[in-house]
Amino acid sequence: MTSAPPHRRASPRFGAALLALVAVVGAACGDDTPAQPSSTTIPDPGTIPDEHGLSDALAARVIASTVGIDGVACGRLASGSGFALTDTLIVTNAHVILGIEEIRVHTLDGRELIGVPVAFDPDADLTILEVPDADLEPLPLTNNAPEGSTGMLVGWESGPSADPTPYRVDRRVTVRIETVGGTERIERPAWLVAADVDVGDSGAPLIDRTGEVIGVAFATSTEGGGVGYAVRSSAIEDLLARGLDDNLTIPPC
Repeated sequence: MTSAPPHRRASPRFGAALLALVAVVGAACGDDTPAQPSSTTIPDPGTIPDEHGLSDALAARVIASTVGIDGVACGRLASGSGFALTDTLIVTNAHVILGIEEIRVHTLDGRELIGVPVAFDPDADLTILEVPDADLEPLPLTNNAPEGSTGMLVGWESGPSADPTPYRVDRRVTVRIETVGGTERIERPAWLVAADVDVGDSGAPLIDRTGEVIGVAFATSTEGGGVGYAVRSSAIEDLLARGLDDNLTIPPC
């Protein structure tokens, strides 16, 4: 089974940190083995669900644990989304913070805080920010997302209202892409999902119906709407297990 190239829309060097330019996807049904890539076949994850399926109370708690992230990178405003891994640690995409000297973290209650990167994985396109005064309720991670399962993607594309959008998991895929901030081609395990992934949704968590994070949005398709890609939560766990470092050197934009 094959898929077409997704689109990692502009990185900070082009302004807002949207979902940056991905090379090619090889989709694998049910495992991590990449199939032969195709540049002509548009991936079809199916129909986006009408509803995310979370209760109003659970959705409100989850949204309160998400953040908006922005800063100036190479003279332009870069922006994205993120969520609380602990009360003081925030997860987002690595490409969101590329080149930002002062990373601003915006909470749903109107606070603007400063984040310091303490973990950075250019292959998985993940970073962890330390935000000492965040005091947010952590969102639990899960690696269990059966094909066809639904939930909500909570991105800050619309600003501080953090408007969620429904998604449906299609299957596991392996994305062939350049590492963040570099030119080396790597293979990134991901979810292919039916969802409207848009500007500012980089780093947005995909929440299942129990309120757990299955992954982090990082890309959408170059052709057609309703196609999204997310790094799996296991990559967050791997990054955290490698330890935190408050003296990281982040690649420039």
